[in-house]
Amino acid sequence: MAHADETSRRVNGTLHGLPVLSTNRLTAYFPHPKRGDEALDAFGLLSQFVGVLVHGHGSAYERYQCLHAFCNAHHRRELIAIAGRSPSQPWATDMITLLCQANAVVGEAQAQDLETLPASNGEHSQTRYDTILSKAEAGNPPRPRRPGTRGRVKQSPAYKLIRRLRERRNEVLRFLTDRRVPFDNNQTERDLCMPKLKQKASGCFRSDIGAGGFAIICSYLLTLRKQSDDLFNSLVLTFQGRPPMSQLE
Repeated sequence: MAHADETSRRVNGTLHGLPVLSTNRLTAYFPHPKRGDEALDAFGLLSQFVGVLVHGHGSAYERYQCLHAFCNAHHRRELIAIAGRSPSQPWATDMITLLCQANAVVGEAQAQDLETLPASNGEHSQTRYDTILSKAEAGNPPRPRRPGTRGRVKQSPAYKLIRRLRERRNEVLRFLTDRRVPFDNNQTERDLCMPKLKQKASGCFRSDIGAGGFAIICSYLLTLRKQSDDLFNSLVLTFQGRPPMSQLE
């Protein structure tokens, strides 16, 4: 299983992408002048990936032929926004409650070292999920096309979220059916803290060389930290020409 995300940063006055692919033991950053499809294709790692990829339902990731799991922290934020904007959307609060309760049930099963979630618990959560979405769909029909207009009809944020939750049900609820899959994508959000802190502190990179070097150093150091290596000693050995090699499995 792996986690994927992306942020942006300024390099010599222009906005560049910084995709990150990580596990609990490995981290790889890949700076690129573009974001999205082009950057991920140049990255190259996902084209051969066959496990479960956890991400924030970006279309750029969904092109890859692997199993996908969506970050429910993203869904929770969207649901909170919908509930806050419109008190007439009680389904959003119900869905927040359901997702949080389902996550708690999975946590209890993991604490008991169960291989899978009890079938009754999983089925109950999935049934409630479908019921909540049915009520949401009834209160949020698609906007009709206005006479004399062409092109795609712009739908409301609530409608688009409901459609995603319905059509990508397996990806949203994969944390219920696969013990390896987490509820959210916090792994990569933590991995992106260092580049974001660098961006906040210095504002930008002056050259592609500097941006690329920073990505390599961050990938190396964060991987060593995940593998419990002493970072100070690792840096000393690196400057002595004897850099410790991280384990790639």
